[in-house]
Amino acid sequence: MSSGLRCVSRAFLPVCHIGISPRLVVTRSFSSTPVVLAKISSPGKKKRRKRTSVREINPEAMPIAEAAHVLRSADVGRPLSAYELHIKTQFTRGQAPLRGRIALPRDPRTRGETVLVFAEGKAAQDAREAGAAHVGGEELVPKVLDGTLKPTKVICTPSLIAPITPKLARFLGPKGLMPTTKRGTVTENVIAAIREANGMLEWKGNKFGYVRAAVGRIHFPVEDVENNVRTFLQTVRDAMTPEDQVFATRKKAASTILQVYLSSTQGPGIELSDVGYTPYK
Repeated sequence: MSSGLRCVSRAFLPVCHIGISPRLVVTRSFSSTPVVLAKISSPGKKKRRKRTSVREINPEAMPIAEAAHVLRSADVGRPLSAYELHIKTQFTRGQAPLRGRIALPRDPRTRGETVLVFAEGKAAQDAREAGAAHVGGEELVPKVLDGTLKPTKVICTPSLIAPITPKLARFLGPKGLMPTTKRGTVTENVIAAIREANGMLEWKGNKFGYVRAAVGRIHFPVEDVENNVRTFLQTVRDAMTPEDQVFATRKKAASTILQVYLSSTQGPGIELSDVGYTPYK
């Protein structure tokens, strides 16, 4: 049966009237074609266009020099208060946190590094002459574990890395102090490693893409603070585009700096306007 035909079921019931012949009466009808209701839109309604929000430039953003002067006035009487740089990067789930090492033009640290060197023989003598705080072999392991020695940097020669690893890996590893070849802290040239440990600062971003680091002290000249800020920002940009393309493919790093703030111990956070990006609200 075609869809356009209408099938009508009729029950023939005789209707008797006096003097009138029986006639046919339709008692039920149905249609095999479904009823389609057309949606009629009211002529008065019109589609609303989505409004695109226009990002406004932050009027409170300042150049580095001006922000440093404002923060210095907030920390009057605290010459050792630190200038801190806060960097917000474009970061998504699954990306590797940014990290690296840097030697700033002027070191903002108030204390020197406590360098521990695992070495023997001539390497141990070179380490002492280079200014290492603690030098020795496996006999230093118990002192590290019980807290007698509290180093901030640990260097080891290749001949001693195998004996100390089973004992110190779980203790120094979570603190980021375990010597590794990748960081250059497992080496025969302990003199160069000690010099680098005393001058290099290690930094690392968190899982939300924020990087924070001290870039100066309140008593520093403004020129030194500005040089430190620009040097640190360039280091972060370099870490976003690693030279190792295989590493970049496996673990994508952050690719864009979204916001940069300069703050102090007691002062507010001031967004910077002259660091290579547009400071939006």
